[in-house]
Amino acid sequence: MENNEVLKNMNSRFSCRRFKPDAVEKEKLEAVIEAAKHAASGHNLQAWHFTVISTEQGKKELLGAVGPEPEQFKKLAPKGATWPHPSDFYGAPVVIMISYDPNAPWPEAGVFLAAGNIMNAANALGLGTCCLTVFSNDVFNTEDTARSKSKFIPDGYKLYVSMVLGYPAAVPAKRPERRDDVVSWL
Repeated sequence: MENNEVLKNMNSRFSCRRFKPDAVEKEKLEAVIEAAKHAASGHNLQAWHFTVISTEQGKKELLGAVGPEPEQFKKLAPKGATWPHPSDFYGAPVVIMISYDPNAPWPEAGVFLAAGNIMNAANALGLGTCCLTVFSNDVFNTEDTARSKSKFIPDGYKLYVSMVLGYPAAVPAKRPERRDDVVSWL
């Protein structure tokens, strides 16, 4: 199985936290989103929405719209970090927000399968990705931010996860070892 290109791609993917400032070509962004749209979803309803932010102005608007410091940020942010925390974008030129229709069956599963497709497709195209756990369902959580939410998330949808995407500033020579104690064979 070592020579299988799909498995090699999946096994070489990593969470990129330093990006080159270079813009990502529209064709590559479209290919990544097309891969996301082909993920499995509950009853094939495809109850997701992808918001692609690829301008500095769009990222500034996102930072201004998300609202007060989420509890998770307070708990997990590095000492001295302030909210909103622009370094959460790691210098990436693109932010992809994935939201879902909460009335669809098992919408979260489809969202994460789509996110996995985004990460693997991006890696296959020479791009890096990293999930932004702080830009998830913790944001847009007040009445004030609900008004600005509609620019980024369709009405009735909930933000589930966001990720950054771009050309990695560095690629690790090898990924961290994978744990063997996470599998039970029966």
